Amino acid sequence: MLTLPSPHAASQKMDSSVQSIKLLTQRESYTNCRIYIPDEADRMPAISVESKFYGFFRALSDPAQTLRWLFKLTQRGDQVAVTSTKKRYVIWVYEPDGSLVKSNAKKAPNTITPAFGPADCWVIHDKQPGYRVCSLKVPDLPDTISGIAQGQKLYSLYRRENDAANTFKLAARLCQRGDEVVIVVSSASYAICISEPGATIIA
Repeated sequence: MLTLPSPHAASQKMDSSVQSIKLLTQRESYTNCRIYIPDEADRMPAISVESKFYGFFRALSDPAQTLRWLFKLTQRGDQVAVTSTKKRYVIWVYEPDGSLVKSNAKKAPNTITPAFGPADCWVIHDKQPGYRVCSLKVPDLPDTISGIAQGQKLYSLYRRENDAANTFKLAARLCQRGDEVVIVVSSASYAICISEPGATIIA
């Protein structure tokens, strides 16, 4: 049976300031653009997802380091999106005050057609407070399965991965098909959990 790391003994309610991530592996899920930020002289490279602007933050080649940055940013309250190529991961941070830079080209549109992204993903650490390891009963499955309770939501353990790049690929694929995902980071591996709306906790 797959098992999850035990969380640090603390509150069982996830801090409401922790934000979600958009894992954008499908090009049609976002639109590249440039935005103005108040009090910033230069225009910022950005992407638009679901009518929100995310400004460029950092490009990284190491997937494990990328996951660490995602954890740090979302824990401090930033909404984040990630795009990827074969060689790097690009982190974008939500800019609530950003405004679109209009093009001077005659044929270029000055508005952006809304792009709809995948389901949300969260990155948490096995030593942080805010989640509880539990056994779940899921409809249509005869046996109980391992999972976590995060706030009011239940997630089943889908797979454990040792490789950060594979974790990104699998989590992004699950989000793209509409599953909310939680990645639990431990010192040795990554536990990928998916939302189970119809599940119940088995005491």
